[in-house]
Amino acid sequence: MKNEKKELIKSFKALVEDLLDNYEKYTDEEKAKIRQLFQSAAELNAILDKYDVEGEFSWQEYFDMVGKCFGGN
Repeated sequence: MKNEKKELIKSFKALVEDLLDNYEKYTDEEKAKIRQLFQSAAELNAILDKYDVEGEFSWQEYFDMVGKCFGGN
């Protein structure tokens, strides 16, 4: 799995580099297709954000715990 992820990243980086190597020469239609591809990737990334779960940080909980531990209430 880890090796597969490394290969996908390597392939994706090479693909992006190849897609953009002559960007200034592309027609407006070709540039639009590239922007559309990147927009689709961004939309997929937003969908997959559910796997990037990090616990929400509560400052109130933090201050309550500090108060309990260091002589507060």
